[in-house]
Amino acid sequence: MALHACDPKSPPPSYQPVFASDTSGNKTLIWGFPSFSYCENAEQIVKYINKRLLHAHIVVKACVNWDEYVSYVNQHAFDISLVNGLEALDATHNGYSIFGKIMNDGEYTAVIFARKDAHIKKVSDLTGKKIAMAPSRMVPGTMMPLYYLYEHGLNVNRDITKVHVSSFESAIISTYLDKSEAGICMKRNWIVYIRDHPEILTKVELKWETPPLVNNALLVKNNTDKEITAQLMSLFFTMHTDPEGKMALNLLDISGFEKANNDTYKSTLDFKRKYDAAIH
Repeated sequence: MALHACDPKSPPPSYQPVFASDTSGNKTLIWGFPSFSYCENAEQIVKYINKRLLHAHIVVKACVNWDEYVSYVNQHAFDISLVNGLEALDATHNGYSIFGKIMNDGEYTAVIFARKDAHIKKVSDLTGKKIAMAPSRMVPGTMMPLYYLYEHGLNVNRDITKVHVSSFESAIISTYLDKSEAGICMKRNWIVYIRDHPEILTKVELKWETPPLVNNALLVKNNTDKEITAQLMSLFFTMHTDPEGKMALNLLDISGFEKANNDTYKSTLDFKRKYDAAIH
């Protein structure tokens, strides 16, 4: 595997894995990831698939932020991708197909956290406060928690200051370093980051969790060889039954993958309509 940053001019990330070069002569498939930290935790999944995939080899491409990631999806730069339902549906009009998703939709939630010394007890206590978040309309990372706060009486268009950061992990760090009183991110990212950086909990506490939506979708480019696509589907959908595959999945805090298609994300579209009517 090889890892490439999407933007060669960007500063080097703190995590820089070194993978063996691909000398197999097989077709190279690019799997795009929205951040270096996400890529780090998915490393074992990619290794697991490469060990078993015939006639193809996955190369990882990690982007510096979410907007760059979406831009590369729109440019067909990735052969495989793992993305939220709305972005996945958009991509189906742009040369991609949804072939699977992460299992256990109940785990697909977002969280709101706050500094312990900010004394946030109820949602209304966030009025006038700075909340760190990624700048894009990401379903789990921004839209779900903002809609949760809206439903609990906070005017998120007017009564808070949005501190835009580059990633979910940056939102956690911003709150820990007292650059914001609170932050929002996807629950999975919170769990993984806190697991690896427990010192965060000395200053930051989890406050609320949103209701779940349908989990992230697996995309494949439409012009991918049909035999390779079939192999990918088989590997993704059985990984959780293999002890080695299960260990790889645990690093990303997911239980496995299952089949999905466009119809799987009807409820996500319903959520978007409600969000757009309430929040701008």
